[in-house]
Amino acid sequence: MFTQFIRTGCFAMAALLLAMPVSADEFEDFARSEMGAFTQYRDERDAEFVNFLKAQWAEFEASKGFVRDRVPKPKAMPVAKPPEPEPEKIEGEGEVTKPEPETPVGEIVLPALPPTLPPEPVAGVEPAPDVPPAVEVPTPQPEVPFVLPEPSPYEEVQVPVGLSIAFFGDNYLFRGEFGFPQVSLAPPMKPAITSYWEAMSQSSQFESFLSQVQALRDRLQINDWGYHNLLFTCGMAAHNGDRDLANLFTWFMSVKSGFDARVGYSEDRVYLLLPSRNRLYAVSYLTLQGTRYYAMTFDGSKEKLGRIYTYKGKYPRSERLMDYRILKVPALKTDILHKELTFDFGGEPQSLKVSYNKALVDYYQYYPQTNIKIYFDATASEELKYSMVKGLKETLEGKSEKEAVDYLLGFSQKAFAYKTDDAQLGREKYMLPEETLWYPYSDCEDRSFLFAYLVRGILKLDVVGLNYPGHVATAVRFSDNVSGDYVVMNSRKYIVCDPTYINASAGMAMPKYKRRNPNVVKIRNWQ
Repeated sequence: MFTQFIRTGCFAMAALLLAMPVSADEFEDFARSEMGAFTQYRDERDAEFVNFLKAQWAEFEASKGFVRDRVPKPKAMPVAKPPEPEPEKIEGEGEVTKPEPETPVGEIVLPALPPTLPPEPVAGVEPAPDVPPAVEVPTPQPEVPFVLPEPSPYEEVQVPVGLSIAFFGDNYLFRGEFGFPQVSLAPPMKPAITSYWEAMSQSSQFESFLSQVQALRDRLQINDWGYHNLLFTCGMAAHNGDRDLANLFTWFMSVKSGFDARVGYSEDRVYLLLPSRNRLYAVSYLTLQGTRYYAMTFDGSKEKLGRIYTYKGKYPRSERLMDYRILKVPALKTDILHKELTFDFGGEPQSLKVSYNKALVDYYQYYPQTNIKIYFDATASEELKYSMVKGLKETLEGKSEKEAVDYLLGFSQKAFAYKTDDAQLGREKYMLPEETLWYPYSDCEDRSFLFAYLVRGILKLDVVGLNYPGHVATAVRFSDNVSGDYVVMNSRKYIVCDPTYINASAGMAMPKYKRRNPNVVKIRNWQ
């Protein structure tokens, strides 16, 4: 990133000056010279990129989005029958055997499979770093208003007080007098897109904006998807709700942030194309030089691509891929809601009062569908942790591991109404714990994510995900010797626990899946 280049240059400059006596005037002259050299370097790269954009466009055929699982989910939750006297074991090759009475149960090892549909590495590209720690949004020094060079066919828009946006429950102001080029994107599109980049790159104002928006990203603890959502929100505000111009704005700022972002266009549309280290589903994409570029939106709409124009080259030092992992809970403005969950366990009515942050539900509403490991790995908000985890932990005091897991299974099976995503929302959606509380219905993977979160958070037991065709469940590694259906990963035995199989206790797999070999998903240990 260019900002990294500046920091490196500053450290090198400071080290050089410490090694020799210089006056204040000499220091200022040296600093001015270094910044001038960097500005020249940046301008030369932008000029080269503009010349590239003027020529290097080609037409490509887009691909339809991947479908993660074509097997339909059950329309209703099955109810478990009383367990059979002899436990069954799930074999690695999908067969089921009952051990001979005189022979101890042997260990059938399922290979340590990678996460479901794992990220596909791209040669020469480092994985995106974790989200940096939160910092305060700085207040920059007053900036000189941005004036487009003459002659220019574009109309300059001045916002004297800065750029104001609303982002998931709160309002933010970026200070400065920003002027963003307002272009007509009527065909032909290539000259307009090229001129937009040229006009933006010739302003120092974008650097002031970029430093502020990156600081806000860090303070909000949002990942790459959240950051691009934030950029797009700013683009919509800067361009009076023009979606195509907002896509150009997001593209420019993303590239300047070090991402290998692209844009594509058809006759009258501009598409934002973002590369990803994680596979996305139900999102159209282009494959360029071995990398998939997904046509991203942030409001739930789907870009239906056919043949579109884009370019193959990269802007210098912009190679980052999008990372959709949720390593931290976004620090959004809180909108706390309360809910009482009721269910039956062992013939006795149970209830639990929980609290959660509705702002997170809004934030995740259109989160792209990606690898299920990402959802298993995610954690929940402090509000949910304090209310749900604390409340259940008090109930489980004094219980054995098996008794505690069975209680959490009963809670996950009965405290929520079942309906498939297609029936409820008209689309497939994976829900994190806050969403499972908000939406009136949930299905198998949603309950599995929640159950795994509770087992890890309360009982501190190791959990893996079980990804079957048309179904998701979990398995738990007990400290005690627990009988029943199980899988083995890395020489460790995990007892099947299905949060969708009503009345099923630990060790009971759905009959439909006893003869299926699941993909075992290792879950990150965030404790």
